[in-house]
Amino acid sequence: MHSMQRVSAAWSPWRSVRGWPQSLWGQALLIQSVSVLLIAGLVAGATHSVFAFELRSLGLPLDRLWFWCFPHVIVVSVWAKLANMPIWWRWIHAVFPPLVLLMQQVALPPSVYLAGFIISVTLYWSVHATRVPFYPSFPATWRALHRILEKHADDTPLRVLDIGSGLGDISLFLAKQRVHDSVMGIEIAPLPWAVSAVRSIFSGTSAHFVLGDYRQLDFGQQDVVFAYLSPAVMQAVWQKVCQEMQPGSLFISSEFPVPDKAADHIVFPAPGAPALYVYHR
Repeated sequence: MHSMQRVSAAWSPWRSVRGWPQSLWGQALLIQSVSVLLIAGLVAGATHSVFAFELRSLGLPLDRLWFWCFPHVIVVSVWAKLANMPIWWRWIHAVFPPLVLLMQQVALPPSVYLAGFIISVTLYWSVHATRVPFYPSFPATWRALHRILEKHADDTPLRVLDIGSGLGDISLFLAKQRVHDSVMGIEIAPLPWAVSAVRSIFSGTSAHFVLGDYRQLDFGQQDVVFAYLSPAVMQAVWQKVCQEMQPGSLFISSEFPVPDKAADHIVFPAPGAPALYVYHR
């Protein structure tokens, strides 16, 4: 579902601080808020101190909000890195403040912001809890996954599950290539699920999509489970695989390997495309 650098869920120096939020949303809000207070203190000190005239003589626009946006971005980015937040959260920290200033300069009607909010909520939904942001896969990945299934079972029908299926690209592709397989995708965010469900109606395939949390499914009913999730959840997913999947089944992860577990095969679909890590049960 997304492409990002591998991040560790290991200890961070901030986890031992009393009151430090456990959710990523809470951490982000705290980092942004404290940085705003810090920058506000710097603004007050720079504009009202005895050195204010000297600073202005250097040509520094101390009265411009965008001038103070840059140190704010630096502070939140560094703090997010020290807090061991995922790389995509660090990008949000860096892009959000200048984007807010930019939108203040554009006279857009309130309905635009409301529509953006609704789309964001339905697209990312519970990403704060699952730690799996939406990100589409690559066509090279679809083809490589198809080749893996062909080698694994030839024409034998398989029950294939795509967890975090997004817009349904992989499930629809596999269902077209392997018409005798039972292909199901499960997606927790309403908007991607709705898109994939509508696409399946007009696809002419038997692929079907479920709105829900893959953690509530029984992996033991599947011959192949495919995941393009996040390094933050791979250990938990692997535990579920070990507990539920039957001997002879396959677990395949795109881009993110299982921690401390060597893959049986590693497939590189194409230059620039993420690797596929194949695990036999």
